[in-house]
Amino acid sequence: MYGFVLSLNVLNPLFNSFDGHGFSWKLKSTVISTKNSSLRARSKSRLFAKCLNDDDAARDQSDIQHTQDNHISRRSFVQSSAYILTSSSILDSAFSRNHPAAFAAQTQDVLSLPKSYLSNLPIPEQLQAIAEKVKTFTLENGMRFVVLERSVSPTVSFVSYADVGAVDEEDGKTGIAHFLEHLAFKGTERVGSKDYGKERQILQKIEVLELKRAEILSDTHSKQALEQIQNEILNYEAQAEQLVNPNEFSKIIQKQGAVGLNAATSMDATQYFYNFPSDKLELWFGMESERFRSPVFRQFTKERDVVLEERRLRVDNSSIGKFLEEFSLTAFESHPYRRPVIGFEQDIRRLTRADLREFFQKHYTPSNLCFAIVGNVKAERVKELAETYFTGFSNTAPSANKIIPIEPEQKAQKDFSLKLGAEPWYAEGYHVPGINHPDSPSLQIASSVLSGGRTSRLYRELIEKQQVAITSFFGTGFPGDKYPNLGIFYALPAPGRSLNDLQKAGNQEMYKMTQNVRADEVERVKKSARSSVFKVFQSNESMASILAEFAVKTGDPLNAFRNIHALELVDEREVERVCGAIFRDKNRTIGRII
Repeated sequence: MYGFVLSLNVLNPLFNSFDGHGFSWKLKSTVISTKNSSLRARSKSRLFAKCLNDDDAARDQSDIQHTQDNHISRRSFVQSSAYILTSSSILDSAFSRNHPAAFAAQTQDVLSLPKSYLSNLPIPEQLQAIAEKVKTFTLENGMRFVVLERSVSPTVSFVSYADVGAVDEEDGKTGIAHFLEHLAFKGTERVGSKDYGKERQILQKIEVLELKRAEILSDTHSKQALEQIQNEILNYEAQAEQLVNPNEFSKIIQKQGAVGLNAATSMDATQYFYNFPSDKLELWFGMESERFRSPVFRQFTKERDVVLEERRLRVDNSSIGKFLEEFSLTAFESHPYRRPVIGFEQDIRRLTRADLREFFQKHYTPSNLCFAIVGNVKAERVKELAETYFTGFSNTAPSANKIIPIEPEQKAQKDFSLKLGAEPWYAEGYHVPGINHPDSPSLQIASSVLSGGRTSRLYRELIEKQQVAITSFFGTGFPGDKYPNLGIFYALPAPGRSLNDLQKAGNQEMYKMTQNVRADEVERVKKSARSSVFKVFQSNESMASILAEFAVKTGDPLNAFRNIHALELVDEREVERVCGAIFRDKNRTIGRII
């Protein structure tokens, strides 16, 4: 049921479990002001209370299957539209050939994201009708809501988007954002416990022991003491387990008709999502307010074992997983993008409940939360319920700009090889700017020219004509896109062909993109983008994720609509300029599985 997002479009062909996600849009967004409104505290609805009390009948159902295959879950709009539109991943771009220092300058101010270039662009006429239905409002505590009224079916899709990801973790505490996502389904003080008063006393004893355990883990001479404390923790965990109603949070929701209950953690964010019948709108507010206001991180040890097993499955026992982890560590020197979303094993083992609570209180604040609601709802009713259920939810610590370490400009090509006893694999990574850079549309088009289906250059040249590869791909947004990231080219050699053959053929195609882009190729990409965008509008679920992500990453949920206009402004010369800035030897990291 839970997953971490390892990478973006770049790896879609490798993992079939990908589920598209990731946009936000804005035209003349209707702002529903909460200023001067009465935010009086209201009692929780009878509907919500009834669902809590009546859940006893659902407790004998089988435990919910935790799907472990969301290596890349619900993530970019581009994924669900054939790599063509503007996802959070493909929105990254190059710096100007005429301004070689532009990239270095961009990375020197990372206290806050720059204003998106999209904000000043118009929305295409054919998209204005749906854009005008997008309404936004912000509560006085900074919590944001984006609502799109669509009455095509009696259902609603919800995305709770936390502007918190692996990039926000401290060194030595990697994996905490993903671990917290797992525990966010374990319930609250009112949901998931038979007697929270007794359970809390036991959990406090466990927490004291966890702190001692973390200290001992760094002392190799204390194996006996470690075993003793671990046994004490397991004993208390068993006592606490007797007071737990397993998966009650999920069971309440599913009993009331929810489908698609899931979550995903990426470098940049954590998202929780599911779909409900439209008459359960208030229940969603009740459950989400419980989740974010009074979570209880129960079953900690059990869930840590789940996370460790997930790491073994996705990284330690996977040649591609090991390779990608090493690739990030090699390509990035200082930026948190160098660390794995799931975390390093030694860090996961040392995490304590206190660590998670501190991370939650610091980052899961109202101003870091954005909720997108799409379906058969009324924005006025959504606003009323938001005030009811989130009144009094305030920051526990003073808000501050995120300070992310600066990634220095790469001065020379990097190269590494791994002997893993697996099929040979070749990859190149090029540093590109983040999502809000004005060159993004040009790189979107370049990515699709190179790797947009069977008519793309890499497919025609490397697979069909030269027959040096059995698969090849280029895409940006690895391993995140909120900050400067990597555009990745990868390929698997055809029988009888070497990794050197792949490198030579791939580099030729990259070089051609700097001076030989045709107008008909650019127009093909634009045409595909125009047709693909409407496919996304058919799903409440994809629209909710799109709205949430663009609202947070670009500051305006309607910027994704504007991106279609941005694509129309790009010509072949602009694509060549962008590619000329990116595809340089000193900007490249090469990795091989041999």
